[in-house]
Amino acid sequence: MDLLQAKSRIAQALVESVFRRAQYHVSPFQSDQPLRFGREDFSPDLVVRAKEGASEDRLLVVKYRPHLDQFLGVESQRGDRSVFSMMRRQWPEVWVVLVTDRPDAGRSCFQAVRAEDHVPGVPIRALDLADVPEFGIFPQNVEDHEALVRSIIGLL
Repeated sequence: MDLLQAKSRIAQALVESVFRRAQYHVSPFQSDQPLRFGREDFSPDLVVRAKEGASEDRLLVVKYRPHLDQFLGVESQRGDRSVFSMMRRQWPEVWVVLVTDRPDAGRSCFQAVRAEDHVPGVPIRALDLADVPEFGIFPQNVEDHEALVRSIIGLL
């Protein structure tokens, strides 16, 4: 396991904690055929359900990226070969939660992009996780976990 994979696993645990604190039911995603690009798996990591008995599951892919703007810029330029386009083909409503310990000023360590919203050739824009209306996550929940991102990933 390389350092990026280790940081992505830590990011996944922190995102799971954010959703559990928001009273979501969280479970791992099970797939027989992973969606791999190079060494990295872009299959969903988590399945989240807002409330007990709610029928709508949301699939989350969680990835750590030290430089979100650079990653999103490259994926925007890749058009139909973008990981977002490929994920959308397999799981149309998947969300990608990107975690960084170096967000731009005024931005969150936790940002999300819905693969369905990706239009090849159009710049990809991530929303701060607390600003995604579909999730209804309180900013304080995210802020508490941002402190953990900075301290844990900063140690690696």
